[in-house]
Amino acid sequence: MAEVEMIIDSVRQSPVNHQWVVVLKEKLAEQYLPVWIGSPQAEVIKRELTEVRPFKTFADDPISKDIKRIGSKIKSVKIDKLEGNKFSAELVLTDEGKSCEISCPPAKALAIAVRARVPIFADEIILDRAAISVPA
Repeated sequence: MAEVEMIIDSVRQSPVNHQWVVVLKEKLAEQYLPVWIGSPQAEVIKRELTEVRPFKTFADDPISKDIKRIGSKIKSVKIDKLEGNKFSAELVLTDEGKSCEISCPPAKALAIAVRARVPIFADEIILDRAAISVPA
């Protein structure tokens, strides 16, 4: 499967149901992927994007602590599956030149990607199914 690099375009709250959504934008095209997230992850992402230092740091995150404890580094985040209307994600880790992927809730993965300042990717198949294209 081909992977497409994405950037965070915006973090918004729906006026209808007050749910938060991260809008990912294809880095080299006008194609958008909305990913619904929880309020805590929205706060982390908004603070990092506006460079307001959060109360908790990246190192305070339990998943990040575990990754650091085992000596790995986060290389990237990948939105890898879409089942029904639910995404799944993976953290791509590296350790001494070896790479591995671990499952992570998408909202948490995006928050970690922003804090760790690593690239975000989405599988092309997911973009074909769920992305919104904006004509030029």
